[in-house]
Amino acid sequence: MLLRLIKKKTGIALLVAMLLFILSACSDLLQGGEEAENPADTPDTEHAENNGDNNDNNNKIDDLNTKQDNEEDIPGNASDSQADSDPEDILKNYYYGIVDKPIVDFELEDLQGNKVRLSDFKGKVVFLNFWATWCPSCREEMPYKQEFHENYGDEVILLSVNPSGTETFGAGNSKQAEKKVREFIEQGGYTFPILLDRDDAVWSIYRQRGIPANYMIDKEGIVKYLKPGPFISLQEMEDFARVLGANMD
Repeated sequence: MLLRLIKKKTGIALLVAMLLFILSACSDLLQGGEEAENPADTPDTEHAENNGDNNDNNNKIDDLNTKQDNEEDIPGNASDSQADSDPEDILKNYYYGIVDKPIVDFELEDLQGNKVRLSDFKGKVVFLNFWATWCPSCREEMPYKQEFHENYGDEVILLSVNPSGTETFGAGNSKQAEKKVREFIEQGGYTFPILLDRDDAVWSIYRQRGIPANYMIDKEGIVKYLKPGPFISLQEMEDFARVLGANMD
């Protein structure tokens, strides 16, 4: 009788343990599903925590402090909407946010050692991009950026900023980051401006939850749009530039 009682209690304990395990697994899956909605690639979380103090900068462009238009729409080709004059109609098929804030100015060096200041491009449309060589989404949009630069480089300024800390997963090794960037750019044959954010000072201002992060700035120096994730086509880049007043003819 005692043996049966022990077996019965042991069976109940095992059943309870299995139920708790299943509930815990379901909770983890739900949390993972929520995180997967972010279209950008997320760098090392430890690095993000290390830069937490910088994120309190009063001049920081807030994390998607924007209106998200048509979040449920699947981004697609908007070529049929070019005749529309309303920006919301032209951009209706794209995933983006509205920012409407003045730029926070900065100065960085490019790969040739030239100092580049964001405010020097007032009067031009500017696409400000943050990326890393290890980021799959960043790699996917690079050919679109190169073609866009070749076609419209005189009309739209494309600036791609590589934060050293993000490039090196929080190590903050600017020399190692620069070496990786130079090799990647040389192998890909990319000719648009690449800027080195050696101490992550600029990324701490324009930081988003992941990369790539694409800011689009009008001719008056106002950050109009943020695309948290990669451009999916040359057409998409052309449509955003057109809405911002660039001559795309």
